[in-house]
Amino acid sequence: MALVTREELLNRLQQRYWETHPKSADYFTKSLRYLIQGGSHNLRLFSPFPFYDVRAKGARVVDVDGYSYLDFWQGHFSNILGHNPDFVIDILKEFFDQGQGLITGFPSLYQRKLAERILSRIPQAEVVRFTTSGTLASMYAIMLARAFTRRQIVFKVGGGWHGAHPYGLKGITRFEAGLRSIESAGLPASIDQEIITVDFNNLEDLEEKFARYGERVACLIMEPFIGAGGFIFAHPSYLHRARELTRHYGALLILDEVVSGFRFHAGVLQTLYGVEADLTVLGKAIGGGMPVSAVAGKREIMELCSPQAPPELRVKFEGGTFSAHPACMLAGASYIQYLIEHEGEIYPRIGQLGRLVRQKIEEIFRENGFLVCCTGGEEQLGIESSLVGVHFLRQELTELSSPTQVFNPAVSDYLAREVIFKLALLEEGVNTFHGFGAISAAHSQEDIDQALEAVEKTARYWRKIGFQLKEN
Repeated sequence: MALVTREELLNRLQQRYWETHPKSADYFTKSLRYLIQGGSHNLRLFSPFPFYDVRAKGARVVDVDGYSYLDFWQGHFSNILGHNPDFVIDILKEFFDQGQGLITGFPSLYQRKLAERILSRIPQAEVVRFTTSGTLASMYAIMLARAFTRRQIVFKVGGGWHGAHPYGLKGITRFEAGLRSIESAGLPASIDQEIITVDFNNLEDLEEKFARYGERVACLIMEPFIGAGGFIFAHPSYLHRARELTRHYGALLILDEVVSGFRFHAGVLQTLYGVEADLTVLGKAIGGGMPVSAVAGKREIMELCSPQAPPELRVKFEGGTFSAHPACMLAGASYIQYLIEHEGEIYPRIGQLGRLVRQKIEEIFRENGFLVCCTGGEEQLGIESSLVGVHFLRQELTELSSPTQVFNPAVSDYLAREVIFKLALLEEGVNTFHGFGAISAAHSQEDIDQALEAVEKTARYWRKIGFQLKEN
């Protein structure tokens, strides 16, 4: 049997997608006149074009061509409870019916409620300040660290994603330079010297970098659970050593929990590790589907945001016109309260479904002759995780533990995961991201069974046509 190459299979999938999604294709083509690549966020603009949604509820999303998809993208993994939960919609409707909800420029009564609920779940944090995106929150956290320590160098994990700001645009996905290169134009040349990447879950590299730069390091910013870099948990020994080294050298530890905050339990992941960050960055789930992000931390650091801070140390953390937007604060406060009150019902169930999906996908592909590794689980701490990453491997691995493996084309086939597999599952009515994505409380066992049937159908078809994961 002649082998089907990656390019041939991709062409087939794209051709069928064009044929079966005429309304989305038309909308996309017309959007190109007004919008770069037809939209405003590159992750949403997958190849050959995105489908355009007209309705999203619970576990499903419906597009303009009438297709209903099981959705595991779930608002960039924000939607712990699924799309548009009724109680949030009802609360916002009532708020708007009262003639409230649009920006006023005054402090919202609800921001204190959201702050109280968040801080009740982060014992080491004393105060919080809100803004509108994870990008802004992580940028402000780094600015605070540099001001507080009066140092310049920032350590970040190679393959870590902290948003599109100058301090985060080095070492993201470009493997050619070992996840150590600047990945955006328009930045000052000094950024390359001020941002130093460290290898995730590599204690030797972490020790060496601190030994070399330690006295000049303002902070280490990292995700305890790597999101875009592969759905990988930090080894407990790595995270604890990061805390020890930052303290030893007088640097701050910033934990970016935009993805992990309120994803694995009604709180932050660092608590499950027994690690306390100096500053914690939050986003996604804390807004209840609305644009909210935050920096939480120790008062002595956060006070540098105050107008009363010494001028030479003051950080202009102003948040933006729409920071602490009243409707966003109300939605977030209501959502977080719900997660806290229903923690025992929500998290064990979706975590167990995540474990099932990871196990089954690996079994399905290996039975059909493909090397596949699913990430998103954590064995050492026993965390039940509802996130599932799928990686098509080109070599056997004992463990996939770092973005340096995820983005190495000799190890993992990124195109197969992000494009080919995605289009194949879309044909079966399943929308995925990073190979699979996030399970929400709205997903039923029947939904999971349907998704796994789609995976099995895809794997069998690939085996039938002789598709192989090879460089061509």
